[in-house]
Amino acid sequence: MSKTDHHQSCAVETAILKSFNRQSLLCNDNSGWNGIRFQFTHSRSASALPEEIIFPENAIHIYTEMPSEYAVEARINGRLQKSSLVTGHSLIIPRGTAYWQSDTQKSKGITLGFNSDFLARTLSAESIDIGCLELHPQFPTFDPLIYQIGLALKAELEQNRHSSRLYAESAATFLVNHLFHRYALRKQKQQITNSGLPNYKLQQVIDYIHANLDCNIGLTELADMAQMSLSHFSRLFKQSTGYSPHQFVIKCRVDRAKELLVKSDLSIADITYKVGFANQGHLTSHFKRLLGVTPKVVREK
Repeated sequence: MSKTDHHQSCAVETAILKSFNRQSLLCNDNSGWNGIRFQFTHSRSASALPEEIIFPENAIHIYTEMPSEYAVEARINGRLQKSSLVTGHSLIIPRGTAYWQSDTQKSKGITLGFNSDFLARTLSAESIDIGCLELHPQFPTFDPLIYQIGLALKAELEQNRHSSRLYAESAATFLVNHLFHRYALRKQKQQITNSGLPNYKLQQVIDYIHANLDCNIGLTELADMAQMSLSHFSRLFKQSTGYSPHQFVIKCRVDRAKELLVKSDLSIADITYKVGFANQGHLTSHFKRLLGVTPKVVREK
């Protein structure tokens, strides 16, 4: 992460924790996620904030755990609203939004921040001109897709922190597109269609994946290799291969593990790390899902 990205991430984190009067229980430090800030937080207390906070970047807060009859009073850009919330409600707070809130009880939730470079890269090939785009603030609203992606990112971070980058960037790319298509005013450019990646670019990306299975491969570096935005690359890669980049990498890792189980004397534990899985349980889970058997069964044949 560059110094600029780090500064932006810290600014988002500070605004999020201060605005929601919260403490962090889990964050994506040292996970390599590019342009995305994740926090799982809990309320310090049920109280009103002393002043409004101006958000430095686009952010979402997802309420995941709360008591019954939970209520929040929020003021967004001077507009006040009282809301009764349930699990899955989310706040959408665009960059530059003035925000204040008062809670009646303690709660837990997921907060996500996206820096401007990540947004620009994600949206540039989606017929969206980010320079002529405005994301609308949203008082607590129930959006099942936002909720499920937030939970998926939390689970991935908890279970697979050090090789979660590709999954996280893919999920965040999908989420950003959803946000800007559903909650923004935008000007459309002419749609660009493509049947898939050019063969030479596809082969270059596939060769890179095979050569770096033991590394924490990120969506950003694959898109850079193809000289495309994150969302454009993801869409064309799937058109070319039938798999999302994350699914394709997992498949390659399982295929390589199967080959090593049959042709080498390496232990299953050694193979696990050699092909880039975080732990043996992760390898076994994907092995059974894709091949219908465990690594041990393949080794014993």
